[in-house]
Amino acid sequence: MLVFSDLDRSIIYSNKFLNTDVDYSNIEVYEGREISYVSKHTIDMIKQIQKRGFFIPATTRTLNQFSRIEFSKFGINFPWVITSNGGVILRNGEILESWQVKLKEILSKSKSIDEVVESFKKYKDSPGILKFRKAEELFFYLVVDLEVFKINMLKEFTDTLDTIGWKVFMSGRKIYFLPRGLTKENAVKYLAEVVGIETFYSIGDSLMDDGMLTLSDNPYALKHGELSSIALVRGFDISISEGMKGTEEILQSIIIKGNITEELNTAGA
Repeated sequence: MLVFSDLDRSIIYSNKFLNTDVDYSNIEVYEGREISYVSKHTIDMIKQIQKRGFFIPATTRTLNQFSRIEFSKFGINFPWVITSNGGVILRNGEILESWQVKLKEILSKSKSIDEVVESFKKYKDSPGILKFRKAEELFFYLVVDLEVFKINMLKEFTDTLDTIGWKVFMSGRKIYFLPRGLTKENAVKYLAEVVGIETFYSIGDSLMDDGMLTLSDNPYALKHGELSSIALVRGFDISISEGMKGTEEILQSIIIKGNITEELNTAGA
């Protein structure tokens, strides 16, 4: 069994999205504040999946941001992890160099981040932009005040992105600018080949997860996320519940379906 899963608002949740009727625990502390939580049933089910195969986080978080999530305190360690929206693959905590070589080839078709950031400089002080961050020298993103910031403020810049091999995603208060080939699905496809498993499950909530779910034979979208608007067209399974309950529902479905698959394979052997 192989499961690729987004993390934020797919497995872990900020205090804005907590289900008060779910038994949950803190899983991330930043600058002395508890900022992310996970349901205890979710933890138990990830452990069940790991007994049968691999549960592989596929997150847009950087290495440093991912390291803040304390799965280890629940007895969970991941042999494989995808971070930085596909920019880094970890094997037992170490960067997989073979993917770095492949990624360099993929990104050579897009303008360098230094060139794109230089072009963006004149927009950095636009009203409503609260933070500008570079991530792993691979991409950059903004944190904005949605009451003030309007994406059309950057229209002149965003209109040029396609011609230089870049793209833009809006996800809540964050706006991501990434090279076209820097995707979760590229890393997922590569890693599935490394692991040697063709059929896998995938879980996500945002449009940045669309490619990863489309690549999967068993894609699951959370009802509360952006993907829910295109889930039916894409053929994704969508959770009935939102938030942590939706996550639990999807993981339970994967475990049940995985058991059935294993039984069928055993019967046909």
